[in-house]
Amino acid sequence: MLYPNRLQAVLLFDRRLRDLETIVRDFTRIEGMKSGASFNMPETNPDRFYRLFNGAEELMLTFEYIDGPANSDAFRAALASPFTGLATPDIRARIARTQSHILVEASHGVMAGVENDPKIAEMFAQLGMPKPGASQAQFQRRLSVLALMTRVAAEQAVPLAVHWTQSDLLIGGEQCDAFAAMEPPSPLHIHPFLYGPQAAPGDKSLVGIRTFGARHWLGREILIKPSVLPWTANYETILTFLRVATMANGYVIPDGDTFGPEDRSQSFRVLHHDAGADIGYAGVEPADMPMYELVPVKHVAHSYIAPDHVPDENVFDDRAFPAQIMPDDQDAKMAAANEWAEKRKLAEGVGGKFEVRAVSDAGESPPPPMPPPTRIIAPTASQPGMPNLSGRGLRAQVFGRKGT
Repeated sequence: MLYPNRLQAVLLFDRRLRDLETIVRDFTRIEGMKSGASFNMPETNPDRFYRLFNGAEELMLTFEYIDGPANSDAFRAALASPFTGLATPDIRARIARTQSHILVEASHGVMAGVENDPKIAEMFAQLGMPKPGASQAQFQRRLSVLALMTRVAAEQAVPLAVHWTQSDLLIGGEQCDAFAAMEPPSPLHIHPFLYGPQAAPGDKSLVGIRTFGARHWLGREILIKPSVLPWTANYETILTFLRVATMANGYVIPDGDTFGPEDRSQSFRVLHHDAGADIGYAGVEPADMPMYELVPVKHVAHSYIAPDHVPDENVFDDRAFPAQIMPDDQDAKMAAANEWAEKRKLAEGVGGKFEVRAVSDAGESPPPPMPPPTRIIAPTASQPGMPNLSGRGLRAQVFGRKGT
């Protein structure tokens, strides 16, 4: 679901609290200083429940304190994730010690997110009413406000654990502030479900990642199949891919293209899979929803180069391309040049560079490229670490589909 409206976080505590009013007061003060937002309080039950509403944004927030432990069924999927145990090894013991919890929630619209109910959503559709909060900017606003609500509550009383429901992430309370301080999308919002085959004695474990949370920005989850690369390195690549897609002027890397940092130290190919596709690994097939698969092609830091990697010296200037590698048909040649021009525009729009590489049918390097036109200055990234985006050609020998 794109841009879910009703977002929640649950903070678990090992004692009873009487500080909810203080938490609400601190939050409204801090948020007012940050954004200038002011809130009415249409509903309150002292130290038990507070509803806040900002009419300018139609932003609805609630703080609720509940004596007693939270429903453990809500944590079942999160506890099944290996990442949860890696991040907080004693998480089950923490949940068992819970004596109370605080539920915080953010939504857009006066109906406080109830339009997520299928019947109400259908009624909205029949009436032609727009769905509240249905934009990336509003979604990220909800995430940021909810993060501040969570941080303020955790500052008042350090929780045993925090359950961030948007990504089904369950982390220790002491980790909450660092996770929630990062702008979305970040590790708080993209849960890496780790998986892979059982390693034979003496063999290195191969770990893959399937995300939960990327669908809320892209309508798809992201997959990296079990790999010799450390899962942490692959996870950072997933976050980079998502940031490229969601930043200003951002876009999803096209099917078959590759991306990586400008220093060419890494390269990953992007494959687009529809729901039901056979994605070639028994642990995750068939795809139960649309996915973007990232395939490692090069990672210098971990001495990894895939067999289909095309050497860096095979780059040619797509605006002064070697005639030897282009189709003979003029229409096909023009189509290739136009495709590259459009992709160059997209890449430069996010501060990146666009490259096309070539490999002959036999696999060797192509003839030396024609010299580039004079006075061409290659675009450079606007920020360190911005991706270098590589092109996909229309013929098999043109870099993109076969090599990187």
